[in-house]
Amino acid sequence: MTPNILILFSMMLWFYLFFLHGRKPFSNEPYFWSNKIIFEKYINYETLKKPLKKPDVIVVIPARNEEKNISLTIQSLLKQKEQIKRIILINDQSTDNTVLIAKNLFYNYKFRRYKILDTKFLPEDWSGKLWSLEQGVNEAIKDKKNNYLLLIDADITLEENVIHNLKKTLINRNLFMISLMAKLNCSHFWEKLLIPSFIFFFQKIYPFNIVNKKTEKIAAAAGGCIFCKQSLFEKKSLFEKIKHNVIDDCNLAKLIKKKGAIWLGLTNKVHSNREYKSLSSIWNMVSRCAYEQLHNSPLYLFFSILGLFLIYLAWPIGFIYYFSGKSSILSEQNYINFCLLFTIFVISTICYLPTIRFYKVSKFFTLLLPISALFYITMTISSSLNYHFNNGNEWKGRKYQQMK
Repeated sequence: MTPNILILFSMMLWFYLFFLHGRKPFSNEPYFWSNKIIFEKYINYETLKKPLKKPDVIVVIPARNEEKNISLTIQSLLKQKEQIKRIILINDQSTDNTVLIAKNLFYNYKFRRYKILDTKFLPEDWSGKLWSLEQGVNEAIKDKKNNYLLLIDADITLEENVIHNLKKTLINRNLFMISLMAKLNCSHFWEKLLIPSFIFFFQKIYPFNIVNKKTEKIAAAAGGCIFCKQSLFEKKSLFEKIKHNVIDDCNLAKLIKKKGAIWLGLTNKVHSNREYKSLSSIWNMVSRCAYEQLHNSPLYLFFSILGLFLIYLAWPIGFIYYFSGKSSILSEQNYINFCLLFTIFVISTICYLPTIRFYKVSKFFTLLLPISALFYITMTISSSLNYHFNNGNEWKGRKYQQMK
């Protein structure tokens, strides 16, 4: 494949992503990259004024060695405890002070409506988080009343009234699930380089506009914050069906969407306190599930890498190739190629800029999107190599390999 063909392919892909991906042509639907699908804009504030009934939200928190984060999570929940019927903390064989910190907070806030479950073992065919969620939800549904479930990670904090707004919106919009993409920490260099692009890639794989349409099969969720109806789990365990998966959120969303409408979006009101100060911490986070996202298929891996190369790497390589001094920059062919490459650069920058702004990162990082993509290609390859040759990918001290 000649450089000219590569540039042309890259141009076509970027035009598709810019104008068509995740939306109907010639419609007013938001572009996947626009970051306009935000929970705060989706809320009908007029309906929020109507009073709610007594607390009927049960919070389920899976936690494994989260002593650095659990305090902020619980405090943010207890500040809106008028909505909470019960908090269930699942201690997934923690070896630190996670449980002690949680108990002290409940005591200090004089909150007694909690239960701490200890998972004594992990069944061979279950992933750790899904087994914890299974235990927590089974405990929650012992209360047969029509409650709501908030499944929240132990590093997530909610701003004031988030639970109230989630519940009212779920009811008013007749939804079965709302999932909010927690705003990830983005203060260290590696976070600035790789976190906004992670969100950008996620929205490209799962365009929120498509996820939120009842008629579309694509479903997704952000596992850090999922609000749903308890009745979804009362007849049959949904977690049992996906128990072997490391990607818990999107697989759960697929099952729930078969039962009713779901909604996924960004928010400024839900935050992750987990820090990724080093490249290795982000590498481990991505590689644990990157290959599973591709169904552990070498063929999907090949096409994924090819697609990433054509979209993010072909055009910067084209700049280097045509303007490395080996041929005249002023030649007619190079002039045409320069116009094409510059157009791709402008389009890619426009697409990525809303995510950069949302995370309040320097616009300089829009220039580093190809480098970020190269890291994600490498992390995905690493994930596949671990799966095939290193007995699986590791997360929190556990190896995960098979997807049955």
